[in-house]
Amino acid sequence: MKKATYFLTAILLIPVAIIGYLAFTQEKKYYKISDFAPAEFVDMLKRNELDFKVEQDGSLWLNVNDEADYVACCT
Repeated sequence: MKKATYFLTAILLIPVAIIGYLAFTQEKKYYKISDFAPAEFVDMLKRNELDFKVEQDGSLWLNVNDEADYVACCT
């Protein structure tokens, strides 16, 4: 009985471990939308809850997954 319980537990934990690994190792992909980041534009992206980042050189990058939302709200 104990062997069956351990076996069943292992079988149930393997998919959870695989899904967790895949979820946490996905790297976010960004593309450059501007060479500079005006404050009003950054505020507009924040208001629309878009995932973006401003690099040290001042360039503005948008998450690829938010591209459709960006087109709908900000163009």
